[in-house]
Amino acid sequence: MSEKALELPGPEASSDSKSEQQLIKSYLRKVDLHLLPLSFALYFLSVIDRNNIGNAKAAGMDKQLGLHGEQFNWVISAFFFTYIFCEVPSNILLKRFGARIWLPFIAVCWSLLVACLAAAKSYGSLIAVRVLMGVFEAGYVPGFIYLTSFWYTKKQQAPRIALFFSAGVFAGIWAGPLAARLQSLDGELLGYQYIFIIEASMTVAVAILMALVFQNYPSTARFLTEKERTAALEMLEADRALSPTADYSTHQVLRALSDWTVWGYAIIFWAAATGG
Repeated sequence: MSEKALELPGPEASSDSKSEQQLIKSYLRKVDLHLLPLSFALYFLSVIDRNNIGNAKAAGMDKQLGLHGEQFNWVISAFFFTYIFCEVPSNILLKRFGARIWLPFIAVCWSLLVACLAAAKSYGSLIAVRVLMGVFEAGYVPGFIYLTSFWYTKKQQAPRIALFFSAGVFAGIWAGPLAARLQSLDGELLGYQYIFIIEASMTVAVAILMALVFQNYPSTARFLTEKERTAALEMLEADRALSPTADYSTHQVLRALSDWTVWGYAIIFWAAATGG
């Protein structure tokens, strides 16, 4: 065996490894700060926006609009008719326009539609608005997951996605008390109208902040130093993370759509969301 084979890594190699680890830690800290708080807040508000129809009913919306029988249940379900089918098209558009534009855009669109619920005068108008809400809100969760694949390795991605989904739990806790406070406001509008308008305004505010803070990819992020960027790109390349320059192919889309597990999860989500 040659002497070279027996040589141990010298202090310089050890120093380089420590330096790279520090750069990765700094990179993750900055990315977490720029992506996670606003993503968490927007998911929190998206769950409130899609479910505040129930609090509006408790505030008297169904009686005001003359809903009867199963009509209110159809209003709730109408959201998911488009939500299920618009996730993939939304991610294709996210790839084209970038997360910094697309995610705030769809958030503003669905929040404006939530505000439109305050002006709804009939069962038909409620159904129409809820269907359109599903079109735009469909893209947020898969869009966030797709976005994180550009910034994190698979191992790093998992705990951050778990944290992201925990926002839905907090939304379930706070939605009721928030709606109760809003419907008690004194003014010219009905209580349920305040719920829709003010909660929609909160979503618009967060979406605007997201448009100002978000960056699309590590390779173009302005908040990273060159050393952090280089270390991060090497880490992501080693993990075979998605490339921001990769093109979509029809084969990839059809392969995903032909996977029975995708449809299985879609059915489970639909059943869980509408079963109550």
